[in-house]
Amino acid sequence: MALDYAVDSFRTLLGIQGRSFGSKTKSYDGISDGYEGVQWNVAVFKDRQGKARLGVNLEGMKYDGWPIARFIEYELGHRGLLALHVEKEKIHVGFERDAWQVTDRPAIEEKSIGCSGMLLDDLTDIQWKKTLEEAYACLDESNNYRGRAKQLVTLSKSGIEKEMEVSPHLTIYTWIWSSVPSDLPEAKMLMQKGFNRLLPVYEYVKSHS
Repeated sequence: MALDYAVDSFRTLLGIQGRSFGSKTKSYDGISDGYEGVQWNVAVFKDRQGKARLGVNLEGMKYDGWPIARFIEYELGHRGLLALHVEKEKIHVGFERDAWQVTDRPAIEEKSIGCSGMLLDDLTDIQWKKTLEEAYACLDESNNYRGRAKQLVTLSKSGIEKEMEVSPHLTIYTWIWSSVPSDLPEAKMLMQKGFNRLLPVYEYVKSHS
């Protein structure tokens, strides 16, 4: 029910069909707007009584010339995300490391990068800079950081260490409900609050990537 409420609210408020994600092996299911570059997405967690979070997402993919690289480069010089006038005590920030096996992204032990998952309110300039540098190292230095780097990672399923192509993945999110809403109108209201909270973040990331 929580997933249905989330999907219906997301589609209605954005006026789009979106693209579903998740699987039996994942701890969450959800939907994104499916756009190339900066995306909106919502994820509902199966093991947390339907707890849901709304996110702003930028994957480490080529798109129109590696927007993830442009964003990291801008932030390394400005750290403007930390200065945004938003509800910092309700917004989590972080990067994750994606390992690539053709089009598949197997789970790895080194997924979390730096301060991943910290509240924006608690994030210091030094922590954010170190996180950005670690994320930047997941891009190909020999190609002006426009491409995937190769790193030694540990496959979670087998414990085997393996050199794989990797890329950084920016995820900024806010929890929109901790338990299943009573009905669809309540779900839409909570989702709208999440959009309002994250809109300045979405616009900031989009304008600097």
